[in-house]
Amino acid sequence: MLNKTLLPGAILLFCVCLSIAGHGQQVNMKITRHYLNIPIGYQAKMRLMELQVDGKMKREFPVQLAEDSIGYWIYIDVSEFKGKKITIFCPAGENALKRIYQDDRINGADSMYKESNRPQFHFTVKRGWNNDVNGPIYYNGQYHLFWQSFPFGLLWNTGFMYWGHAVSKDMLHWQELDPALMLDSLGSPWSGTAVIDKNNDGGWGKDALVLYYACFDRVSSKQVQCIAYSTDNAKTFKRITGNPVIDSNWELGSNDTRDPKVFWYEPARVWVMVLFENDGMSFYNSTDMRHWKRESHFKGLFECPDFFELPVDGNVADKKWVLHGGSSEYFIGNFDGKTFMPVTEKLHYAEGQNDQGGDFLYAAQSFENMPDNRRVQMAWGRIVHEGMPFTQMMLFPTEFSLKTTEHGIRLMTTPIREIENLHGTAHSWNAITVRQANEELNKIKPGPLHVKLKFSIAEGNKLSLRYQGNEILNLASREFRAGENEMEILIDKTVAEIFINGGERYMIRQLAHKTNDSSLEFDSEKYGPDLHSIQVYEMKSVWDNDK
Repeated sequence: MLNKTLLPGAILLFCVCLSIAGHGQQVNMKITRHYLNIPIGYQAKMRLMELQVDGKMKREFPVQLAEDSIGYWIYIDVSEFKGKKITIFCPAGENALKRIYQDDRINGADSMYKESNRPQFHFTVKRGWNNDVNGPIYYNGQYHLFWQSFPFGLLWNTGFMYWGHAVSKDMLHWQELDPALMLDSLGSPWSGTAVIDKNNDGGWGKDALVLYYACFDRVSSKQVQCIAYSTDNAKTFKRITGNPVIDSNWELGSNDTRDPKVFWYEPARVWVMVLFENDGMSFYNSTDMRHWKRESHFKGLFECPDFFELPVDGNVADKKWVLHGGSSEYFIGNFDGKTFMPVTEKLHYAEGQNDQGGDFLYAAQSFENMPDNRRVQMAWGRIVHEGMPFTQMMLFPTEFSLKTTEHGIRLMTTPIREIENLHGTAHSWNAITVRQANEELNKIKPGPLHVKLKFSIAEGNKLSLRYQGNEILNLASREFRAGENEMEILIDKTVAEIFINGGERYMIRQLAHKTNDSSLEFDSEKYGPDLHSIQVYEMKSVWDNDK
């Protein structure tokens, strides 16, 4: 449960140690601790808060500062200002401002990652909102995950987005770090990509980690492409002095120019950028990472491009390129370094929409520079977490492959093999009836699960599954192969991800509020499948060692 009021010790710290003086719409304090803890009200009016040091603005962000009851707390890292006096400006009442306090702990740290509605093996942010995945990459022995972050509340605000940043050794256990990028004079850093400059083409240092991102001006709505880089193992990032490197708004007559995807194309020894512009994806080339030339344009996909090459059926002598946009729509085709030439119609690799008609899976990006040459993606899971100090999530990492099917070459996606490291207590049954399966499944307490099924289903029958009383799957026999089928189901606090026949179908379901305390169960014993085997693994939390 979140703290609703300050503890007596925290109040003493606020009043005595920090020497805070309220002045109506501003508060002054000397920074001696790591964090500012700021109370948020669910129904409070959104107000612009500003932090100044020596009369210069250092931070600016909108916040629902709690005037009365406190719904939850957010935090701001102010360690860089230790020993300095700061002034906090906000058009709010004096009492509301006085509840802001500094501490070396985040308010609610004792319950962080243990909250009642916190997913236990999917990545979620500590506080606030996340959306698009940005520039996932393997760099110097670690996986780096970046994302669009609004750490100041649960309501998305596109004018004040940051680049969140987390690192991992296994793509499962993530440590959230300080933001990689915050606002600058050009605006808010929107989505983009990360690459390693192995030959110092950009002149920022050999093996520098380079971020390409769209920058959004909240006044003009202009979107331009910018660069930041790191030479200290991604601890800090510096923006280059030549930003923006692409400004195509006037030329295209559109502000829709965003989400650069950049990679090195070895056959032509050139850098390639795929950039969403107006009505599709533009392909740019560069040799110095700074100066870019548009080579072609491909219509039909919308924002957040990802673009990569994969072998067909594992044959490295037969490769195809996959281009997809913000949703799970994609094309398969060929690429010569300048132009993408599709060989399929528009396809899709994931299914599932929320109540507003939006895809649960959005803005997926795949990891660059993976040590084993796998193509693993993570996606924004557009799922609300009611009553929590955070919202949205990342879907579980999945591995892509291209396989030949009766309908042609298709993109498959399956959970990464590292999932086995999260397996706890295991349950297994062979050649079991649906009635027997329900009896056994009912003995397993509801909670994070990884389920594997092998089954066949007679013509006219169906496979219907429920979790805690709510339907998560209902498919007729005609939607499966004749003979044996396979299915994997990942169940976490708020989401179910379903993979059928090696990723031929990938379905995302938001879990509804429970209507009973049963675990997974087959809804129809009369029309259910013939079960060849069931394996159920109770899942360990990825947060056990991360505070």
